[in-house]
Amino acid sequence: MASTTSADLTAAHEQNVRPWLDLIDTLRAQGVHEDLPLPQIAVMGDQSSGKSSVLEALSGVPFPRGTGLVTRCPTQLLMKRSAPGTSWKATASISRSQANRRGGADTQTRSVASPGQLTDVIVKLTDALTASQPYGFSQDAIVIHVTAPDVPDLTLIDLPGIVRTSTSGQDSSVIQEVNNLINSYLIQERTIILAVLPANQDIATCDILERAAQVDPTGERTIGVLTKPDLVGPGSEDEVIAVLNNVSKPLKLGYVMVKNRTQKELADGQSLSDAKETEAKFFADHAIFSRSNPLNLGVANLTIRLTDLLVRRIKTVLPVMKFEVQEMQAEAGRQLTLIGREAPTAPLERMNMLMKLVAEYCALLRNAVRGDYRAGILADKPNLRLRTIADKTFRILGDKIRETQPDFDSPAFSTTLEAEIRGLRGRELPGLVNSYFFYSFMVTKLEDWREPVDTARQEVFDTVNAIGANLFRELCPQYPYLANCVATVLKGWVERHVPVMETRSVACEGAATTNVAPHQATPSTPVPSLLHWYRIEEAFKQEEDPFVSTNELSDEIVRVRAERFDRALNVVVKAAGEGSSKKKGAAAVEELDAFKNHMSEHLGQWY
Repeated sequence: MASTTSADLTAAHEQNVRPWLDLIDTLRAQGVHEDLPLPQIAVMGDQSSGKSSVLEALSGVPFPRGTGLVTRCPTQLLMKRSAPGTSWKATASISRSQANRRGGADTQTRSVASPGQLTDVIVKLTDALTASQPYGFSQDAIVIHVTAPDVPDLTLIDLPGIVRTSTSGQDSSVIQEVNNLINSYLIQERTIILAVLPANQDIATCDILERAAQVDPTGERTIGVLTKPDLVGPGSEDEVIAVLNNVSKPLKLGYVMVKNRTQKELADGQSLSDAKETEAKFFADHAIFSRSNPLNLGVANLTIRLTDLLVRRIKTVLPVMKFEVQEMQAEAGRQLTLIGREAPTAPLERMNMLMKLVAEYCALLRNAVRGDYRAGILADKPNLRLRTIADKTFRILGDKIRETQPDFDSPAFSTTLEAEIRGLRGRELPGLVNSYFFYSFMVTKLEDWREPVDTARQEVFDTVNAIGANLFRELCPQYPYLANCVATVLKGWVERHVPVMETRSVACEGAATTNVAPHQATPSTPVPSLLHWYRIEEAFKQEEDPFVSTNELSDEIVRVRAERFDRALNVVVKAAGEGSSKKKGAAAVEELDAFKNHMSEHLGQWY
């Protein structure tokens, strides 16, 4: 029955735990962690806090021990449980960061047959990594793969202990180097912080908890491990229990207390299996710690918790990681597409390719002007959407124009208006206003428009040039010289067709160069810097004139007068025809027509 239960647990482990951990290990082996943060457990704490002892208890690997900065580089420990009865084996290698891949220490993978040999290999690789470093410290990592039937399926990263002061012969800059390395792991939201805290010290003074609280204020990814419980002095147990029970310095993931081998036990050669039995007996026999929740005690419970935390973390972030990988893949695909194929060498092929590029460029530019952003480049690059950017400029111009509107209901405006009307009194009849007043009023108000209009026109001009040039560079970045040629051609076309804002001083300079005065500039005198200025001035002059320049009103008046005159003449002629004329028939009608023509000719001219 016991064997069946063990087999069921192993099968459940293989199904629920192993695939997730293998996935992350595979991604890390492919170097994904250099571009994408992966879920991981980072072991952090002060120097001599018991970090190496915790790793040793979890993995069975006797890590180098000592005082001071023993861990001088990150160490990735990837453990994989093998079938019962299989032999213990491990490999060790160096994983260099992208910035340090050229030259340096040996990166060859080394196979190890026993835990004792692995300790020596770790020391040698650490020396090889740090020998050439100015501070005896390296940010490159040692990667250890351990496969054995008695190790958990777990991946841990051991980091150097927090350095508070430099020791004799040690450069003070190593403090900042170590802090930078630790912070680089702390800020990664997918990293579980395994904070190692010596129970015989005041937890409130442990720097790692303060640092973790800054990046993980809710404690979502911080778990504490209390070490050295056998060194807790009498009377201090209650404070330790308060931390272990998550009452003092609470963490959402809580705390676990472990007892590692003492220096005497190490000197006596105590095995890890015996150490686990000693640990269990210590907690069972301790007068205070034995009353704690047994799930918070021992390396075995720590292993279960860490495995569960890591798997849950992987399951939580995996959908986001998948999306990020897809985005990175799509971006790489876009970059490859932009690079394109090798340029043709034959003249005809070059011409055909050039025509295709120009046609595609013109289509994209046309869509940018129309606001059709369905094409790939315009959809992905908001800074190339010409219509959107130009509309924003026009909206700002409209707002600034509306800001110049007078407050017609203001008493001050009425007073000013009345004063201006009185100041322009002339020979006009009483009750009428001098017509020049309207012209003066429009000129004054329209001058307020000049600055925002000129600014908007310059912005549109710059926008068209910039987007036109950048659009071609995005379309074919592999041809920078061709892109510059297109930008030059586009700028020349825009300058010829888009009225560019020119100041009066610039206009005068252009006139001086061509012996043409600014007020003499017309479209027939093509002074480059004056033509656009002339167009702007003509537009303002047209808007400044408040009077209608067409003849519609006078023509209507003439028409009405003519109709009234004809009606009056018909009345007179009719009355004359009913008089005492002796002629009858056609003669009478002829006489009446002659009279009507006579009256129209003479009275019509006067009327």
